[in-house]
Amino acid sequence: MIAGILMLIGWVVALAGVARANDLCNKATNNQAKDQCSKGLRYDWWGVWYTFFMTIACLVMAVLGKAEAWVSTLQALLAACLSVTMIDTSTWIGLSDGSAGDYKDAANAALAGFIIASIGITLMIIFLGLGGAGVNVSVSVSSTSKTSPEKPAKSVETA
Repeated sequence: MIAGILMLIGWVVALAGVARANDLCNKATNNQAKDQCSKGLRYDWWGVWYTFFMTIACLVMAVLGKAEAWVSTLQALLAACLSVTMIDTSTWIGLSDGSAGDYKDAANAALAGFIIASIGITLMIIFLGLGGAGVNVSVSVSSTSKTSPEKPAKSVETA
């Protein structure tokens, strides 16, 4: 569940950053710059919405108890989503370094969102894989009343 929450938080932050950058592009007075900026953000919008739909799909599957039946499919789609968010992360690193003012703030928000989403997606892939391997990933703490280990039973060999 923590992976899904990280994916959702990352999506919200990335959405805010990309939306703000898109808004700043639309306010540009130079039409050529406006067109180039809008075309440059197309791939980033794909990453934002693909991450959103994968987050919702994973959370719905987990709530309905269907994630185990769809592990391979979810992992494959999440791997594709991870590659998209990592490419977006790389893009926004460059945009963040080469910008100033409001656009730098938008770029930093988008960058942080894609990094958080990438971490969440990676954890989701790992947790789905552990569940598919029969490993229980839930953690619980309980106390026992035993203070010493049990002695093994003696075995008698017969010929």
